[in-house]
Amino acid sequence: MDIAEWTSRLENVSAGYAEVYGVDRTPDWMLLKLMEELGELSQAWLVASGQGRDRNLTEQAQQDAVAAECADVVAMALLVAHRMGVDVETAMRDKWLPWEEFHTKRRTDAAPNPPIALDSNAFQD
Repeated sequence: MDIAEWTSRLENVSAGYAEVYGVDRTPDWMLLKLMEELGELSQAWLVASGQGRDRNLTEQAQQDAVAAECADVVAMALLVAHRMGVDVETAMRDKWLPWEEFHTKRRTDAAPNPPIALDSNAFQD
């Protein structure tokens, strides 16, 4: 499935959630929901990495919780972007992929040209 199809299917699920729970999925609500899900991912990671109470969960259950919360974060990020009119595939290509060539060359060439100017503290030891 491509990102657009995922987003469409997630939109259907999210709309159903809103109907069941009487939620008005405003852009503000969706952004706050994304933040909530990120908090839940952080909590799950703290447990799974041994930095929080294990909540009487097995290691597998802890890893499953991390995976589920990652899914929630990605889903909400896609829904927020959709609601804000962002074409995620284009945005990802434009924001991230120009750096792909730079970092590939950087690993083998001493002086590649970055796609944008780097901060003065980049690559300092």
